[in-house]
Amino acid sequence: MPVAYNIHPAFTVDDETLLETDLTACHLLVLVGSGTFSYVVFDPAAKKFLALKSYHFQPQKLAVADLEMIEEVFDADKLLFTAFKSILLAFDIGGGVLVPQVYYMPSLKKEYLRLSQPEKMQEAILADLMPGQPMVNIFSVDKDLLGFLRKEFSTDLVVHANSALLQAYPLDLDYRAPEGIAFVHVQRHTFTLTIYINGKLLIQQDGEYQAGLDVVYQLVNTLRQLGLNEREVKVKLGGVVATDSVVYQEMYKFIPSLEWVQRLPGFSYVTPMQEIPGYYFHNLYALALCV
Repeated sequence: MPVAYNIHPAFTVDDETLLETDLTACHLLVLVGSGTFSYVVFDPAAKKFLALKSYHFQPQKLAVADLEMIEEVFDADKLLFTAFKSILLAFDIGGGVLVPQVYYMPSLKKEYLRLSQPEKMQEAILADLMPGQPMVNIFSVDKDLLGFLRKEFSTDLVVHANSALLQAYPLDLDYRAPEGIAFVHVQRHTFTLTIYINGKLLIQQDGEYQAGLDVVYQLVNTLRQLGLNEREVKVKLGGVVATDSVVYQEMYKFIPSLEWVQRLPGFSYVTPMQEIPGYYFHNLYALALCV
């Protein structure tokens, strides 16, 4: 018996400029997470985001279930078959391992990853070489899911969502804060913590949470391990999270310098997109820095 799913676009944003634009000169930026499939249409000439759509679905655990869901998204969303200039695939499926570029050897990708993560069934191991960054991000994705998306989109351009965040955070006005700055990007069940001091990356790590205090605990514990004071460090929150969410409510109680991460600067957005908080899809917009 086929499995029934609840597929719906949680966000759909565009305007008349999409119909007036030559999409063959635009990039399609696709972000795949556990139980999510999102994309934006990006015009590189105008540095403008023209459309956004984000699907949320169940179940959220098994890659094969995600694959079945995404197949249904393709059946329903004909924009995905447009002949774009390029299509970039990004995966937000848990972090990898950051390796200093001076020590990186492509033949040892698997060995680097095994230092911090157990081996997974049917995994493909990839690496992001990030311009201007002294690190290489090594990560794994489900081989079947990757193969399906590469075939459907006819693209070999693949990155990890955390690599895009590492490209975006240096554009923040407080990136070089001498007391330190911590960026917390929150998804539905996971979060990514990235900490800098004086513009130097100290750590990027992922965690899971069931309650808001889980995020607060890992943030405070990590800051203290790095010798930083959570009452002095500026903390910026991003992701699909609102002021009434459990994560925000708990962080607001315990973190004195809590702000929303600023909208990615240097880009323009169609008017309906500006009505959505810029921090909601910060990692999706950041993919524009990777093409």
